[in-house]
Amino acid sequence: MKTPSPGIMAAGLIGLTGIILVSIGAPSSRKAPAPISETSEPAPPTSVSARGFSLASTSVDLPVDDATYPDGPHADVINANCTSCHSASMALTQPALSADQWKATVTKMREVYKAPVAEKDVDAIVAYLTAMPSQKAAPATGKAQDPDPKVAPDVSGGTG
Repeated sequence: MKTPSPGIMAAGLIGLTGIILVSIGAPSSRKAPAPISETSEPAPPTSVSARGFSLASTSVDLPVDDATYPDGPHADVINANCTSCHSASMALTQPALSADQWKATVTKMREVYKAPVAEKDVDAIVAYLTAMPSQKAAPATGKAQDPDPKVAPDVSGGTG
């Protein structure tokens, strides 16, 4: 079989392009997509099912938490380490804890939850947390909230 000449190939390519353009239609003949409105209701959850399993998508609106750690000694250390995982409100609303209890909590964050906190920063974080105004309101009593900082707390809801 003889190879087609470049002129025949070009004519075929132009013809094919014309057919594609005619089938697509003019830009003005297409329906514009509906604008996304900020006040419109979110689309209902969608789901997929296969082999007896169903997965549904959903959206969650989380509250905005703009609380920051108050200025003070080691505030830069706590902001650099702790806010990468949780808000300042998480620590600012804790009951009064002793230095040992805070150290157990920070150790748990590092060792159980794998928080990216350097060992050298632990004492500065504990010093800051112990010196917070909310910690001065009432003396710490009782045992540490997690006696063994290397074990994750029981979140099963059972009474143990």
